[in-house]
Amino acid sequence: MASVCKLPIALHILAMVDEGKLSRGGAIEVLPQDVVPHVSEVAERWPKQKDFPLDELLQLMVAKSDNTAVETLYRIGGGAAPITARLHGWHVDGIRIDRSERECNRDASASMRRFIADPRDTATPDSTVGLLRRLFRGELLSAPSTARAIRILEATSTGPARIKGMLPAGVVVAHKTGTTGTAGGLNGSTNDVGVITLPNGAGQIALAVYIKGSRRSTEAIEPVIARIARAAFDFWINALAAQADSLGR
Repeated sequence: MASVCKLPIALHILAMVDEGKLSRGGAIEVLPQDVVPHVSEVAERWPKQKDFPLDELLQLMVAKSDNTAVETLYRIGGGAAPITARLHGWHVDGIRIDRSERECNRDASASMRRFIADPRDTATPDSTVGLLRRLFRGELLSAPSTARAIRILEATSTGPARIKGMLPAGVVVAHKTGTTGTAGGLNGSTNDVGVITLPNGAGQIALAVYIKGSRRSTEAIEPVIARIARAAFDFWINALAAQADSLGR
């Protein structure tokens, strides 16, 4: 999954908020072992700032793919076992959270080929679309937590050339990207999962694209994801237009 793992982690944390175990406005201390210098606004502000509001950590983790935020919230959430139990409790199969993102990156650096073959920390497109569908239908979290999760996904700024890359300007996309990078000639993963809101309240499209083990660069893979998203968008726009035309006759 690469950083797509931050989506189920965020939902687990918001479920803990719903249970009264955490507060979105509560301060969370970022410990030294949480700090990851790469791709992290939190790390840039640490150690001058060590306490961060939970809600800000959620925003940074998902919308900015902040790696210190995910290490912190993975720890606060109890690690792999409680997150896995949460997914099972939601009857979500096909999504695995087994390691922290730091551990995943370390294992990918050690051997990309072995990392790609490892079944841990993976997800199927169908299970991911199912998770997104249930989130947007309000079946996983309280109404306030559902709304907050969707707003954070809509604020995602990473991967603008992926799902959003070829869509018309102004189309709202709530999504989470994941990128492992390339080593030994293999691109570990270039991913994007999310929900496209069709114009004029016509509906929504949930989609998940995971591209693993490619010999192409991230920059070459991203337009493939964009074309998939545009094909899905055009299909439903045309189908809805044909339906409206048929009803109008």
